[in-house]
Amino acid sequence: MIALVLDIGNTALKAACFDGKRMLKAGRATSDDSSAVEELLLKLLAVAPERYFMAQVARVPVALEKFLIRAKLPGIAFNSSMETGLKNRYLTPETLGSDRLANAAAAHSLSGSNPCLVIDAGTCIKFDFVNADGEYLGGSIAPGVDMRFKALNTFTSRLPLFQKNEYAFLVGRNTEESIQSGVINGAVAEVKGMLDQYQMAHKDLKVFLTGGDSPLFERNLKSTIFADAWLTLKGLNEIRLLQKA
Repeated sequence: MIALVLDIGNTALKAACFDGKRMLKAGRATSDDSSAVEELLLKLLAVAPERYFMAQVARVPVALEKFLIRAKLPGIAFNSSMETGLKNRYLTPETLGSDRLANAAAAHSLSGSNPCLVIDAGTCIKFDFVNADGEYLGGSIAPGVDMRFKALNTFTSRLPLFQKNEYAFLVGRNTEESIQSGVINGAVAEVKGMLDQYQMAHKDLKVFLTGGDSPLFERNLKSTIFADAWLTLKGLNEIRLLQKA
């Protein structure tokens, strides 16, 4: 049975069709761009999914709501009480984002008996850790790259808003380069520093990188890291299979 798996994030909708564990087709669209959402869903509909499984950390896009009604697809939404294949030791599981748990589930399924860490560089930069016993312990949440640019513009009177560059000089020679250096190089240094601490504490750690800004970090992290743009969707699919939905 082919299933449509949907991940509704703060800024983007990611979706894929799965046949069992095999991903057939995947894509992403900006959540507030109705035409892009519609185009993505129509492409996936061509794969002929029979059900959907949806998880969200933000409001469901109107275009998606209308699509599911028109397509008449049955399905279910993720909730925190579902079986995930992990022992959830988070102290407030009802507040845990579905994307974080899905990332952890995917990483654990790929890591075997090794402890694993997921770095999700999206709207926020999130770390999620699973120990060798398959226990999800938690991690951290920090502002993402775009959020840092916006914060500098919002909370100062004269700093302009810039878009991120692919590369940033260490020494900024003007205001834009200085902001690029502070945001990009600062975020990379932050991730490197936290990753070093995890690797010192867990020798056999498997590290996974995902999220829209993952390319910024992938080329700057020397450690052996498995980068996967669709890790969250794969984790949601693992959870879906456990529900037999």
